[in-house]
Amino acid sequence: MPRPIKCRRVAFLPGITYFKPAGIPLRELEENLLTIDEIESIRLRDIEDLDQEQCAVKMDISRATFQRILGSARRKIADALLNGKAIKIQGGAFEVTSLRCKCLNGCDNTTRVNNNEGVQYMKIAVVTDDGTTICQHFGRALYYSVVTVDNGKVVSKEQRNKAGHHIAGDQHASHASHGEKHGFDANAQASHAGMMANITDCQLLIAGGMGWGAQESLKRAGITVHMTDVNNIDEAIQLYIQGKLPNLQERLH
Repeated sequence: MPRPIKCRRVAFLPGITYFKPAGIPLRELEENLLTIDEIESIRLRDIEDLDQEQCAVKMDISRATFQRILGSARRKIADALLNGKAIKIQGGAFEVTSLRCKCLNGCDNTTRVNNNEGVQYMKIAVVTDDGTTICQHFGRALYYSVVTVDNGKVVSKEQRNKAGHHIAGDQHASHASHGEKHGFDANAQASHAGMMANITDCQLLIAGGMGWGAQESLKRAGITVHMTDVNNIDEAIQLYIQGKLPNLQERLH
């Protein structure tokens, strides 16, 4: 199994995530997918005008990795502009940091977005069967409740459909041998990809439990996983915003 990609730190989530040439129907366009970490590399290097070493430090990656991310982003943008393709921004291996410290002594500290009330903007997907309570198993949940948090407050909530074992015939439950972690085989990974298709704009997923393979798939898609024994969605979201929602890793199986 390949080594998981290390999450890249980003301090900006774009509000507009799709660009297309004028006058051409979407059905006739090819798309270039830019990940959130690629957009962050463009922002830091070309908008903030930082040198590559500073950019790499900001994103908590090596300079060589930053150069690869930046090069990939620029090629995709150039290809879209020169060849009339659309640009879609989503996904990637990233974690969101809060805005820069605003104190007067010139410090440049950032804190992880999920440990304080200064959550600037993020979307949180919660697995559910009824829109009110948190489902105890990621794979078998019927829906996502997607909550948008802006500046530490919930500003919107919507319900989205979710693919899962209830649709796929529980094939993914073909399960590892006793004592082994399951969900890493090709069928399971494909199943996970289908389940995540409707939450690619989210940065966090909250569930009552899931398999190790599902967690790994979500992480690779740039979605942080948080497991809880809190049943009510609204209560869990508020606790998370306050940094008071424990992440119960023992609920992985």
